[in-house]
Amino acid sequence: MSMQNTIRSAHPAFRDGGARGKSAIAESRRGLLVVVAATLTMALGFGGLGLITVFMRPMEADLGWSRSDMSLAYALSTTGMALGGFLWGRLSDRMDVRLLLAFGATGMVASMLAMSMTHSLLLFYAAHVIYGGCGFSTLYSPLLSTSGEWFPERRGLVMGVVTAGGAVGQGLLPLFASSLINAFGWRWAFIGIGCTFLVALALALPLLRWPQGTRAPVVDFGDASDASRTETLTVALLALAAFLCCACMGVPVVHLANFVGAVCGSPGVGVASLAIAMISGAMGRVCCGIIADRIGPLMTYALASAIQTACVLAFPALGSSLSLLMLSAIFGFGFAGNMTCLSLCVRQAVPARRFGGALGAVMMVAWAGMAAGGYLGGLLFDLSHSYTASFVLAGMTGVLNLAVIGTITLTITKTFSEFRKSGV
Repeated sequence: MSMQNTIRSAHPAFRDGGARGKSAIAESRRGLLVVVAATLTMALGFGGLGLITVFMRPMEADLGWSRSDMSLAYALSTTGMALGGFLWGRLSDRMDVRLLLAFGATGMVASMLAMSMTHSLLLFYAAHVIYGGCGFSTLYSPLLSTSGEWFPERRGLVMGVVTAGGAVGQGLLPLFASSLINAFGWRWAFIGIGCTFLVALALALPLLRWPQGTRAPVVDFGDASDASRTETLTVALLALAAFLCCACMGVPVVHLANFVGAVCGSPGVGVASLAIAMISGAMGRVCCGIIADRIGPLMTYALASAIQTACVLAFPALGSSLSLLMLSAIFGFGFAGNMTCLSLCVRQAVPARRFGGALGAVMMVAWAGMAAGGYLGGLLFDLSHSYTASFVLAGMTGVLNLAVIGTITLTITKTFSEFRKSGV
């Protein structure tokens, strides 16, 4: 209830002493429902992307596929996220959001059911492309853009809560899938997850809408060519940082469970490490959102990226279960905070009417980084039979990400204070 009260207090309707009447309070309550629905949907979307980490071992034993084969499936789903996010993000600024939500939900459910029937890599890959390109990517921008506009003065907190859903989903859905696999086998596990998606999305998605209705708000800034040029430069640099950041996180997100399981000699400890990382990530996203409301999203993004990079470089140096589980918790806090802060940086650089398109462009590059990191992590393991090289390479991309953030800070930080002071 304390989180709910914090979000409620950010809305003007709760600060006018009832001057706007019951209708304004009702609108704010609808905003809370939007945040809850967006958080649940984000949990399902990101949880579905992370399922490969627990399906990898049983499918390898049953079908004889290699780690790099299945890592490529993850790379294809994130590539679908990249390309689909760019298209659907732009469309979300222009069309009725309900159509996009229905289309995306259909893609998510259909792809899970298709994975349950796969006997070939081609079908498995196609299902992952559909999940990313025609499923979750369709929902991603509307989830953030609609929920963030209901409480503009606490946008960091709101986006932190919504993106925290993704971290929770990445931690809990693989655990749920693992229990289904142990009880019924991996094919029925995919069917069970698909049915879960169908019920949950049918309940959540009808609640999502903009404060003004089902289309993005349109605000006329007049002639702002200088602002547009600065926006373009800002978005381009954020996209570069996003690629490097996500290439760094892609290795542990895809391979952490198998890495920890191999080091500790227990697949269960490996799955637990991933769950701990993602649950810690839920806290990290909310905390980073709160911090971003106070010190700004760019500085908070730098802090989260530094934590992520340090943890990725430290993983190969550890060998005990306790130390790896503790480091997984710290890593989860940092890596998850990155996604919240990146979205906030984009929103602060552009107005609401262009947020979907700008976020789609940045996330297109970011998902390409995730695809590269996830696939290269598996490829380097197949070549060396060790994850050390994979984590070292990931750490190097994290260092480069920090360098890009430093460049943004030195050259165009003024963008975040000079533009969008009106909060639109």
